[in-house]
Amino acid sequence: MKRLLSIALAAMMTMALCTGCGGSQEEASSAASQPASSGSSTAAPTGSSEWPDIGSADAPVTVSLLIKDVLPTEEDVIEMEKVVEEKMASHGQYIDLVIVEPPAGSYGTAVPLGLRTGEIDADIIYFQGGDLAIAQEGLLEDLTPYVEGSTFVKEIMLPVNEAQITNYPYLLWLEPARTPVPVMRKDWAESLDSYAKLVEDPTVDNYYALFKEMKDKGLVEYALTTDNANNNGDGNLARINSIFNQAFGVTATLVKQDGKWVFSKATEAEKNKLEFYAKLYAEGLLDPEYLTNTWDVMEQKFYDGKAGMIAGNAGDTIKIYNDKMVSVQGTELVALPPAKGVAEGYSAVDTTKASRGFAINAYSENKDAAWAFLEFMASPEGRILDKCGIEGKHYNIENNQIVFTDRFPEWWSRIHPTTNNFNPEPPLAEPIYSQAAQDSLTLSDQYYVEDVNVLVPEELTAQWDAMKLLYDEYSADFVRGVKPLSEFDDFVAEWNAAGGDAFSEYLAGVLG
Repeated sequence: MKRLLSIALAAMMTMALCTGCGGSQEEASSAASQPASSGSSTAAPTGSSEWPDIGSADAPVTVSLLIKDVLPTEEDVIEMEKVVEEKMASHGQYIDLVIVEPPAGSYGTAVPLGLRTGEIDADIIYFQGGDLAIAQEGLLEDLTPYVEGSTFVKEIMLPVNEAQITNYPYLLWLEPARTPVPVMRKDWAESLDSYAKLVEDPTVDNYYALFKEMKDKGLVEYALTTDNANNNGDGNLARINSIFNQAFGVTATLVKQDGKWVFSKATEAEKNKLEFYAKLYAEGLLDPEYLTNTWDVMEQKFYDGKAGMIAGNAGDTIKIYNDKMVSVQGTELVALPPAKGVAEGYSAVDTTKASRGFAINAYSENKDAAWAFLEFMASPEGRILDKCGIEGKHYNIENNQIVFTDRFPEWWSRIHPTTNNFNPEPPLAEPIYSQAAQDSLTLSDQYYVEDVNVLVPEELTAQWDAMKLLYDEYSADFVRGVKPLSEFDDFVAEWNAAGGDAFSEYLAGVLG
């Protein structure tokens, strides 16, 4: 009843709902438009000391946890629950960790709906979309006091994490900036004359030469593939854009042109980039099914050798790609720098909010215990579990070193993906990440670019949605040759009519 009352009150509020231009309504917010949290914790944040008391041996506090793709019946998950409980208990923190079955259907849709209806009432909930409206309804806890008082979480936060949780204090997701980094097979890279030239001087022309040599030598059906995930309104091009946006001058969501702020999608730089993509498509260098590939189809094409290059998020994703390629083709991967031209860098990173992460249910009766779990998993002990797996199964201690077993590739980090300040004791006998995965992290740090973005008031949300759909349609037609690039001015005119002109005054007021 309390939750339903909150929803009813939220519906009556006159607060402005805001979205970031660079993302969907669920993917942007700011400190200026934060929803008030209800059901606030009355106890001091867990971080008031390193190991504040939680529960007792006779009465452990139940902490329920919902995570996408993590099933309570999995052997590794059951063992993880047990290890967490034992290690936290050794510090006087007694919890009963309960992993909750993820909802059926689309996770990003089902979780917000389930939280509203009460079908989902976990203490800690992993969101991958759909959280903004939930936070605005007062259903998510403001994590600011917990983070500020933390001992371990603060120690492993990166600048991008700090910016995101400052702007939107409802999701905690500790990982490197989500920048797709391109990778290719190491054996093929070493066989191509164009590879060394690209690494030395990663111009757009040298990328094109690499693509062309891969195909001309018969190594691949097409050099580059991607999937149909329409990230941030990029019209299925997000992975590829991370390689080429900066080089063509598409440096941020908003750029200065003729003295005023405009959306980069409606600029000459965008036209030049799409013209290059159209060239790749026409010459068979870009996967002709890029618009319809699901992520698993895209990856399989890469592992099977149909495609020569894909881009994945730095760190864990590249580790997965590398381990799978080793098992399928017997070769490791190499990570590549972004193309350079007008500028050089991977995707501009929006710090208005994390696009995914852990939230604490505002109506949880066990908020401090829930935070204690997240804090423990950021501690040295918790991180060894999160990054290395179960002792005796995924690793053993040999000669005072952590030695991975042949089952380690089965394990993946479920709570805090970052390796920032990860210095386990005993030390690792070998790195967690393959060379390609580690290089992807190094490159993503080297070529990190923050986005220039704004918030959209509720009255312009419909226009922004229409503009994104318009871009999706035109960009797909331009790349596939359905429409010639000579019609780009027509697209810009329609873009401005759909909402571009309406934004002019707003952008001037926000950005000056």
